[in-house]
Amino acid sequence: MGETGHGKVETFVPEADGGTAYRPGYSRAAERILQFITEQGFVPGDRLPTEARFAEILGVSRTITRDALKTLAATGRISTQRGRGIFVADPADAPVSPVAGFVPTDIAHIMDMFEFRGVQEQAAAGLAAKRATPGELVAIDDALDAHARSLEAADPRVMAAADESFHRAVARAAHNGFLLDSIATVQGLQRRVVAAAFDGFSGGPVATALAEHRQILEAIRRGDAEQAGIAALAHVERTRLSYQAEIGRRVFRSS
Repeated sequence: MGETGHGKVETFVPEADGGTAYRPGYSRAAERILQFITEQGFVPGDRLPTEARFAEILGVSRTITRDALKTLAATGRISTQRGRGIFVADPADAPVSPVAGFVPTDIAHIMDMFEFRGVQEQAAAGLAAKRATPGELVAIDDALDAHARSLEAADPRVMAAADESFHRAVARAAHNGFLLDSIATVQGLQRRVVAAAFDGFSGGPVATALAEHRQILEAIRRGDAEQAGIAALAHVERTRLSYQAEIGRRVFRSS
């Protein structure tokens, strides 16, 4: 259990089988905020207490409370309106999609997302090695060069956008619209993860990602579908492990 100057941070919660599993303090706080909304009889459109007041009610830090509110806003349970406050959201206004239940601060959801992304990227790279046209190979090469140039900006958002462009160029070369669309969807989920919980963390050194991207491109250029898929899967797996390690560091700091 971790402690803060504002009260106890509930780092672990009991599982149904009596075991103990890691739960971030903000995840537990988000559940308690939902419970508070229900118990107090709030309905869509009602104004909720401020962040500071929620911190007092829950007995946790402002940081934990802020992250909990971000989680609820990201999943469409509340809405925050600049200059007006925090309100109960109308479920009818929440976006409807196959990934509507994704919680960007839930560790299991994050790991599942990367597992699925590994399947996607391996398939896309393998198909691109078989189907890419000369023009599409140039487009992938250009996207890689743009990613390398993005380091000069020293802006995580610019580098992340360039990284996504590379993967979309590979997906377009796979010539499968369903695959391209699903990859774009998962990229959107990853952006939500970074925004909600990782303060711009992008999965490790950009130079490492660039080297992995070059391996993917070279295999596609050779027409080696197997190696292209292997390189793409290894890239996503390394990224997943980087996020897992970052989660561990943040848990250690908060304990």
